[in-house]
Amino acid sequence: MKKFIRHAFLVFIPAWAVGFVLASIFHTTAVLTALTEIDVSLNVNDWFFMIGQDLLGLLPTYGAIVAVTLALAFVITQYAVSRLGKKGIENFSFLTRLIVFSAAGAVSFWVMLIAMQPILNVTLIAGARSLFGVLAQCSAGLVAGSTFTYLSNKFSVEK
Repeated sequence: MKKFIRHAFLVFIPAWAVGFVLASIFHTTAVLTALTEIDVSLNVNDWFFMIGQDLLGLLPTYGAIVAVTLALAFVITQYAVSRLGKKGIENFSFLTRLIVFSAAGAVSFWVMLIAMQPILNVTLIAGARSLFGVLAQCSAGLVAGSTFTYLSNKFSVEK
C-alpha cells in the first residue's frame, strides 16, 4: 500500500497534471483562435487571462474526468503488459514502456472524448470539435503517458 501511495503522488499526479494542463491550454487556444477568425480582437493579456480562467474552470469537471480516464488507462495497460510478460512491465525497456504508456494516454483521451458525446449529448470540450482539436487533446494524453513512464522509471530506479 505504501508503494501504491508513493507511486500515486510521485508518478500519477504529475502525469495527470501535465495532461490536464496541456488539454486545457489546447482547448482554450482552439476556442480563442476561432474567435480571432471571426474578427474578435484579443490581446496577449486576454489570451493569458482566458487560459488561466479555463484551467480553474475546467479543473473540477474535465480535470476529474481526465484523472479517471488516465488512471483507468494506466492500470489497464499495466495489467495487460504484465500478463504478456512473465516478469512484468518493469523488465521491459524504457522505450517499450514509453511507447505503450504514451499510446495508452493518447487512446484514453480519444475514448474519453468519443464517450462524452452520447453521455452528455454535447462536446464538453469545445476545442475538440475539429479533427485538429481532437488530435491536440490526444497529444495531451500522449504527453501524460510519457510523463508517467519517465517518472515511473525514475522512481523505480531510485527506490
